[in-house]
This record gives sequence, C-alpha cells and structure tokens, in this order.
Amino acid sequence: MDPDYIVIGGGSSGCVVANRLSGPGGGTVLLLEAGGSSRGLKYRMPLAATKLWFNPESDWCMLSEPEPALGGRKIGVPRGKALGGSSAINGTIYNRGSPHDFEQWRDLGLNGWDYASVLPYFRRVESHWRGSGRFHGDRGDLPVTSLRYVSPLTDDLLKTARQAGLPIVDDFCGPNPEGVGLSDVNISKAGRRMSAADAFLWPIRHRDTLTVETGARVLGVKVEGGRAVAVTYLRNGATHVVRARKEIIISAGAVHSPQVLLCAGIGPADELKRVGVTPVHDLPGVGRNFNDQPGASFEFKSKLPRTLNGELRFDRLAVRLAQWTVGLGGPASCPPLVGIGSLRTPYVERSPDLRFVLAGATLDSKVWFPGFTRQGEHKMTMRFAVAHPRSRGSITLASNDPLAQPRILFNLLSDPYDLFRLRQYYKFLIGLIRQSEFSHVAGSITRPSPEPSSDIELDNYLRSVAETTSHPMGSCRMGVDADAVVDSECRVRGISGLRVVDASVFPTQISGNPNATAIMLADRVSDMILGRPPLPRGNVTAEEINQGKKNVVAFEEAGLTVV
Repeated sequence: MDPDYIVIGGGSSGCVVANRLSGPGGGTVLLLEAGGSSRGLKYRMPLAATKLWFNPESDWCMLSEPEPALGGRKIGVPRGKALGGSSAINGTIYNRGSPHDFEQWRDLGLNGWDYASVLPYFRRVESHWRGSGRFHGDRGDLPVTSLRYVSPLTDDLLKTARQAGLPIVDDFCGPNPEGVGLSDVNISKAGRRMSAADAFLWPIRHRDTLTVETGARVLGVKVEGGRAVAVTYLRNGATHVVRARKEIIISAGAVHSPQVLLCAGIGPADELKRVGVTPVHDLPGVGRNFNDQPGASFEFKSKLPRTLNGELRFDRLAVRLAQWTVGLGGPASCPPLVGIGSLRTPYVERSPDLRFVLAGATLDSKVWFPGFTRQGEHKMTMRFAVAHPRSRGSITLASNDPLAQPRILFNLLSDPYDLFRLRQYYKFLIGLIRQSEFSHVAGSITRPSPEPSSDIELDNYLRSVAETTSHPMGSCRMGVDADAVVDSECRVRGISGLRVVDASVFPTQISGNPNATAIMLADRVSDMILGRPPLPRGNVTAEEINQGKKNVVAFEEAGLTVV
C-alpha cells in the first residue's frame, strides 16, 4: 500500500520528520536514503571524525566547481553518505547560533520563526545534561552532553581570553552565546557519537508505520496537475515508483534538495531547458542563495607537550581506545577541542560573526611508534570563519542525469568584504595567541610559513587555504518574496503536496553549527504538516536577547581591545 508520506533523505532533518510523521497522530512513512547504514564502529568514535571525510564509504566525495575568487581551486564538499546524513560524520559540536539569527528570520517576514517561537522546539528535541529549564529540555530524543575529556590546554585559552577582555561562555545554547568556552556535544555518556539517526530513527525502527530503505537513489518526483504525487527511485538495480497519499518531503540537504527539485522540472525554466529537463514549474530561486561560512586556518607549535600528539603514541593510543571501548571517556570520546569562540565584531549589526575553533592537533597528526617512527611536533590548529558571509553561490544541474553530481559553486570570498573580514580575524587571532597568558603555550607559526608581511601576502595565503566549514544552506530559501523557494511552512511555492525541510531553506546563515537548527526546524515543520498548533512561545525577554550587544570586539590592526 502506498505510504501517506515519502521523505527523501535520512539526514539531520529527514530522520526527525520520519520519526514525527510515523508517530502517534501521524501516518505511514517511507524514508528513502541514498547512503547506507551508520551503525558501524567507524561512525561511533568522535575522535575519528576526520577519517570519515573524503572516504567513499561514508562521504559522497564531491568537489565544487573551480572557485573564481580562490584561483580556480576546487573545494571538497564533505557530505554524509549514510543514515544521519552529515550528522554521522560531523564534529559533534552542538549549538544553536545566536537568538538574533532567528529574530532576523522574523524580520524577513517569516512569522513564527523568531527566537521565542523556536526555543520551545530546541527544548523539545533535546535531552540536555543541564536538565530542564527555560533554555533546555531533558526529555527529548537527542542527547546533549558536556565533553567527557577536557584538553589540558583549555584553561590556558580561557585565561588568555579573560586577559584580552573577551567574555567567557558557560553555555553556548543560553541567551547570550557570545564569547569563548567549551561547546556541548552530541555524544552519549558512553562516548559514542549520537547522529540524528541514532537519536530519532534507530529507537523507532520497528514501528509498523515506518519503512526505511537505504541505497535508494531518487530519480524523480512526479507532478500531476500542480501537485507532487509520486517518487521514482533506483535501488539494488531496480526502478521503483511509489505514490504518496498525502505529502512528499525533500530533506536531502543544501546540495541535493535543490538537485531533486531541478530534476523534477521545478526551478529556473531556461536553465532547465539548457540541460534537457522539461520545466514543470518555473521557480527561479531553486539553487540560488547557496552559501557557506568561509573558513581558513593557521598552525603553530606548542611549547608544552600537551597536544593530542602525545596521545597518538601507539601504546598510549591502545590504552585510550580500550578506555573508550568500555565507556570510560578519554581523548577518543570527543573531538580534539581546546576551545571555541563566537564573537560579535564591528562588521555585523546583529549576530556574532567571528567563529573559531582551537584544536590540539593538525590534520597531519598521526599514530607513531617509538623506535620505528619519529614523533611529530606538538602543534595546534586555529580554524576561523566568517559566520555571515555576503558571497552567494549556486547549485545547478550538470546534465539531466539525476545520478550525476550537480554543479556546486560556493563563490567563496567573491565579495571583497568577506576577504577583508577573514583577514582581520586572522590578525586578531594571531594577536590572541600572543597574549602573555598564552606565551608559555604558543610557539612559532608553522603555517603559513613564512608569515605574511603585508595585507597582499596575507590575502594570497587566505585565498590559497580558504574552504567551507561544511555548513551549506540557503539553496531552497524560505521567504515571502518572489524569489523564495518555500513559504514559512516549507511548502514549495506553486506546487502542492511538496515541502523542503532541511538547512537548504534557511534564509540566512546562523552564528553556529547548523545541525541543531536543522533538527529544530524539522520538529517544528512536522507539527505544521500534522496540523498541530505551535508550542507556547518561550519565556525569554528582549533584554536577554540583546545582552550580546555589549560584547563587541573592537578590531585594530593586530589589537585585542574590547569595548
């Protein structure tokens, strides 16, 4: 029998939608996931996340088009190839961005998406280690925990931040998530990654109302009389056509959701004709407004032997892995974080714009064997990004083959203002690690080497290393204007029975990692689909929302003045 709902994509949002629509008061759900399972051991260990990137078993291994502002470089586009989507391969960091991000959505005409309206859904989906309160919930499906292992260098970073006058954040999901501190994570008490599939799908996989098919590559969405009615997909070499009795929900992510629409003939008509797709509905905004937070990094030596490198000695690592296996935490139970920062700069009006992560490791860190291989140097990596870029890219079809990778163009740093901000952030963070409180930790800069001696040299370096932070969004933008792809209930404009529910609908970037917001959005839209009234607004005041305005970092050439 045909299902009531078909959900395309089992990522962060798709797992939540499948959970909610197949539950009490819902109906029958068919969830189609192009990747495989995410239950293997390789997905469980948080420390090993980078080993999942660009691995064809766990990642789609896509590359962008040549980036014009980056010298024609193609950028890697890590996207999870399994149930849980990119939540199965991400760094497990859990935050929501800034309350002002959602106030901005409201100001764009999206009623019901202000901070007070979305806060109850953030609370409902999580089971937070802090317990229930105005800003957290403790009965949700998604475990949110504190780090079970804290780097011995974290205290040095926090002392340095205080010396620089930066605010220290105890809770990045509280009303004022601006400053420096440690993030919460989506990791179980036993130290295992908790992806969206682990939290929302596996516990309910035996429901009679839910069917999950992995390895299902969607070939098309059929539209009849202005209504989406069926999905065609390929699985195990056979083509299947399934009709939805109620709705089709696309939750394939910021790259693949617009691709599904375009292959269905929903998008810019002239563009579709050029690649041999018959237009069904001319919707010019599909694939436009695509954006990601442009990031860069630098590396420096640690004077103290307290980085992850020491733990990567073969015998020590064996002990740490055994410790993790029996659920006792340790370095393997979390990413190699020293601390994170989310700072409001003079370059934005509302939300924090500088985001950084200090890691006690580099991508070159590797296991070493005493007496056989040399120990690598103790190094640290500072990664930083522009949270609210002006540059916009696009997702377009390379051909009319629905199985071909679409053309992914980020257009990173194409707006000169984004490059200017990245430059200033580099200078600011170099100044931060050279504060006297960090002088016993930070040694010489090893990348870039030699250090840039002018803005021109610095800009050239930043263009050579700029990449995405793997936070793509906006390609099926939610809005009330003519270029919006979906409305405030994520319904595709001009086509009934069809919604897009994932980060592709975010109208603007958020000042954080998108996973929590993608989950919140799916929970809220599921209520809309089922005709349920919205949860009561959160108890938060305008004064609390505006607290962050006091924490503006005043940038000088390499200064750390705070006003």
